[in-house]
Amino acid sequence: MKDKKYTISSELVAAYLDGRATREETLQILSAAKVDTELRELLEIAMAVDVDLQSDNVIEILPMTSLAAAHDDNLCVWLCEKYILEQKDVKFDEDKAITDMQSNGWLKSEGVNLFNVGRYSETLGLSVRRIYDGTLNDIELALKQGCGVIAIVDGGELQGDCHDEICEDIFVGRIPDHAVVVTSYQQSSDVIELYDPNAVINKKQYKVKQFLNAWADSKYYFVTINLKVMNTYNPKPIDLSDVELTDDLNELREAIAENAHEIWAVERQSKGWTWGPKRDDEKKHNPCMVPYSDLPDSEKLYDREMAMQTIKLLKKLGYDLIKREDTDLYKDLISRIRDSKETYYCSHCWSMGVKTPVSKHQVFCHKCGHELRLEELYKG
Repeated sequence: MKDKKYTISSELVAAYLDGRATREETLQILSAAKVDTELRELLEIAMAVDVDLQSDNVIEILPMTSLAAAHDDNLCVWLCEKYILEQKDVKFDEDKAITDMQSNGWLKSEGVNLFNVGRYSETLGLSVRRIYDGTLNDIELALKQGCGVIAIVDGGELQGDCHDEICEDIFVGRIPDHAVVVTSYQQSSDVIELYDPNAVINKKQYKVKQFLNAWADSKYYFVTINLKVMNTYNPKPIDLSDVELTDDLNELREAIAENAHEIWAVERQSKGWTWGPKRDDEKKHNPCMVPYSDLPDSEKLYDREMAMQTIKLLKKLGYDLIKREDTDLYKDLISRIRDSKETYYCSHCWSMGVKTPVSKHQVFCHKCGHELRLEELYKG
C-alpha cells in the first residue's frame, strides 16, 4: 500500500511556525511530517533556530508540575518506587501505600507530579533526593552509592517511536510522561539498563542516545532513593542563573526577606528565646532577636538571598508574579466601581478607618481581602 501523499504549502508551514495554523491545519502538518522526511527536517531546523534566537532572553522552564502517568493505571511512578523498595528489602503494605499516596495528593487520577516522586519512600524513613539537569555521570555515581534511581522520560521516545514523538515535541511540546528505574549504567558502555513497568519485558537494555532523547523531555530530572547513609550528600540546587528579576520583583525580595525574619522571630519567641549580645543555646539568647532593620548586613544578606532564590525558582518553574493592579480583572473591577451610580464601602476597611469603595457584586475586598456580604456593606 502506497503512503498517503500530502500537499503542504510553504504558506501553511509559515502559518504554523508563526502560531497561526488552525487545529485542522496542525493535524495535517503532523500527519505529513510522519512520512515526509524533508518536512520533518525543516520543522526540526526551524525549532532549533527559534530556540537559539531566544536563548538569551527566555528562561528554560522546568516541568516540575508535569505528571508521570503513562501506565494504564497511572501507577508507573509507584511501580518504580515499589521496585526499589523491594530491591532494598523494605517492608510495606502496597494497598496502604497507594491509599496514603492518594490521600496526601501525591498520586492523582492523572498521575504523579514530578516534585512528588519518592514521597512515599520518605514516609518509610528513606533518604530521597530530586535533581534537575542531571547527567549520566550523576546517575552512575548514584548507582555506585547504592541508590535506587528513578528517571522521568517521554515514554514514546524511549520506545523509539521517533516520527510521532518528534512531531509531538514540535507541535505540542516536550512531555515527560513516564517513569523508569535505571538499574545499571557504565560510562564505557553505549547501552543503559532500565526497569520499565510499561514494557513487556520490564528489565532490558536501551541505547544511551535513545534514553537521553527521552530523558531530555524532563530536563534530565531524576530521583534517588536510598537507606540513610551519611557522608554521601553532594548538594545540587536547581540552576537559576538564567533568571533575572525586574526592579519591582527586587523590591518584593526585600519585603519577603523582612517577613521571613519576622516569622523566624515569632517561632523563636514562642520557644522562649530572647535577645542577647551573643548566641547562648542554654539561656536561649540570640542577638538576631531584633527588628529586621537592626540586623547586621551579614544576616540581612542571608534573608535576601533566600527570598531572591525563592522568587527566581517560581519563575523557573513557569509561574509569573503579577501585581493585582496590573491584571485585566482588577482594572475591570475598578471600572465597574467607578461607573456605578451607587457607592458601597467594605465594612471591614471602614472599621479600620479606611474608606474602600467596592462593587456590590464583589466577593472579596480588593484592599483587605475580607469576604463581602451585600447586607454588611456601607452605602455611600
